[in-house]
Amino acid sequence: MASPLAFFRARLIASTNAMGRVRTLKISIRVVAKATIVDLEGAIDLGNSPVLRATLFENVKTTSRLALNMSGIRYIDSSGIATLIEALRKTRDLKKDFVLFGLSSAVYDVLKLTHLLGVFQIADSEERALETDAAP
Repeated sequence: MASPLAFFRARLIASTNAMGRVRTLKISIRVVAKATIVDLEGAIDLGNSPVLRATLFENVKTTSRLALNMSGIRYIDSSGIATLIEALRKTRDLKKDFVLFGLSSAVYDVLKLTHLLGVFQIADSEERALETDAAP
């Protein structure tokens, strides 16, 4: 069972795409035991992926495991995928764990289409994502 919450932080980013459509991304940070959980809700696109990247890079410094809850993501573009790959690379360089869990169908479909499902460590639940032996 996970230990009590150490802290919680949230950030809401809005971006406008080429067609003038506003997309938002809510980023919430929680610390559970020795892991940092990043809850994501909304869309990850070119307009907000730099903020997500900075948030992930900032938080990986202070944790042994970075777990991204992707259940609230309804859209992800190539810049969002690039951000996930950059975060994976950064965690590997620092010898830390990077886990995706709760993949929405939007995220799952894009990762499958790009043949990246096997690249990421993916868990089916938060509890499983926090386990030290969660398989890649």
